[in-house]
Amino acid sequence: MAYLFLLTLLLAPTYAIRFKLGGLPANLLMIWVFLFWLIFFFYLLAGKNIKSFFSSPINKSVLIGTGLFFISGLVSLFVKGLSREKIGQFIVLFLQPISLFFIGNYLLQKFPNLKKYLLSAIYFALAAAGLLAIIQYFSLWSLPMAFWGNSNEPKRAVSFFVHPNFYALWCAPLLAFVLPEALSNFKLKISRLQSTDAPADGGQVNLKLLAWGLGLIGLILSLSRAGWLGFGFATLVYLIVAADKNIRKIAGVIAVVLVVIIISVPNLRWRFTLPFYGEKSAVSRLSLWQTGIKGIKESPVFGLGLTGFSRNWERLNTDKGLTDAHNFPHNIFLDLWVETGLLGLISFTSLCFYLIYFGIKNRANLLKLGVSLFLIALIFQGMVDNPYFKNDLALVFWTILAFAI
Repeated sequence: MAYLFLLTLLLAPTYAIRFKLGGLPANLLMIWVFLFWLIFFFYLLAGKNIKSFFSSPINKSVLIGTGLFFISGLVSLFVKGLSREKIGQFIVLFLQPISLFFIGNYLLQKFPNLKKYLLSAIYFALAAAGLLAIIQYFSLWSLPMAFWGNSNEPKRAVSFFVHPNFYALWCAPLLAFVLPEALSNFKLKISRLQSTDAPADGGQVNLKLLAWGLGLIGLILSLSRAGWLGFGFATLVYLIVAADKNIRKIAGVIAVVLVVIIISVPNLRWRFTLPFYGEKSAVSRLSLWQTGIKGIKESPVFGLGLTGFSRNWERLNTDKGLTDAHNFPHNIFLDLWVETGLLGLISFTSLCFYLIYFGIKNRANLLKLGVSLFLIALIFQGMVDNPYFKNDLALVFWTILAFAI
């Protein structure tokens, strides 16, 4: 059962494999989670563990925040009318991922080694995605033609995803999550190089560092400024609250090297400077935020309900330069307020800030600190993008939160 939960995390990108089932829209990730529910239920039934599952200990503050956020999704399901599309959104953004949070909490307590396996799965996923991103960027193999580099978009890697920003939304918070352990392994590697004894697990340390490094390169090649912003702030917080002097010195050297690379490589340099010249992608964020605010003013307490922004896009949008419809305002606070109302906004942000504080307070525990950095990256990335309202992102969010308690 632990391995099936691990597989569920790895299958997050399969939401992109879409099809119809009985005339209703579905995707591979959604179907897998339904199947996993069924298997888990029979697992509890066969072992007579149903009572122990529901009595599994959980942090009271986290439980309250989670419950209120779920209620906000349930209420938003009926705000402005019920529809098939809204039911689908509720299932993949609330019901399935939050259920996996409780299942993960139970399995992590029942199988302590699952934490190690999940971490290994995250390293593997980051490395595989990063390696594909590198191959795409330098060979164009499997890279959609739209991202080969043109007048609208510079050359950008997408890895297993359909858009560079989708890739960055997935990998930047995960890179932040494993940052404390990756740097801990780095320090361990340095100390072992200085020692005459050769440890038996030195190869494992090398593999983790390599995997994390590949993931970081992949994020850089996605050219997602939101991803860079989120990961950068998470790294800064780590350096301030948890890093020792040696790590800070090394981070300073790496920062200088990255600045030199960005200045030297035109594609990266232009990516940083274009917003200051009125780039369409950057300017559009201002229009999206204004449209989101208009929607909130119409219904400040309950919002517009699930799919409310996309359903009212044509009516609310006044920017003629934005010809394509958008599903969200691309700001995490506006996204939550428009889609789930004040209850969703307050419960979600309260839960995040509580766990950020909890992780920093317990920073000696690398996993709790990692959850804190994951949320910091998600929030800062979410200032200019949509870091939750996607099937894979919601699933990863609640799976990672299971590590916090």
